[in-house]
Amino acid sequence: MFEDVKEILDPEREKKEYHFFYNHEERIKNAPQIVKDYYAGKMKPLRGFQALYKNKANLYILLALVFFVGVAWIYTGFNRSRNYAKIQGIDCQLTAFSYDDTIYASCKFSPNPRSKRNEPAQIQVKYQAINADKQLAWESEKDYGSLEAGGELFLRTKLMDYDIIRVDALVSVDGEEKELSTPVKR
Repeated sequence: MFEDVKEILDPEREKKEYHFFYNHEERIKNAPQIVKDYYAGKMKPLRGFQALYKNKANLYILLALVFFVGVAWIYTGFNRSRNYAKIQGIDCQLTAFSYDDTIYASCKFSPNPRSKRNEPAQIQVKYQAINADKQLAWESEKDYGSLEAGGELFLRTKLMDYDIIRVDALVSVDGEEKELSTPVKR
């Protein structure tokens, strides 16, 4: 295909001599100063954790990483979910899930281990179901129960509406009220 094309050679290229140094000492002698220092042992690379704080740029990255991890840790510590509350020394937790087009909501009451409460508690729960339009779809009558010292109490309800996305509960323990809210797990 290219038999009829004449090969063109650069006359300047033929005059230049290329010299390759295969000898270690010759390569080091012609190398830049940083390479000579490395082979002489004057420059030691940073290893391990020192690489994160000896260099100024790496130190800034380390400080930014520590800052963001700290902020995330503080945020998760202070931002308790809205489905948990401690009322008068009793832990209350609201859960809701969907199974077979039915919504099951449950409120668990248990004594807090740090609390010194020994008398029974009168508990009332009023459930509210919120649909996809953020409207109140259903509201229950108050469920009553009594939590004995050292025991657990579950107050449950079920709903047949599958459009519900959130369940709210107004919990009252011996007259003190708190509102809990949880999304429906599908």
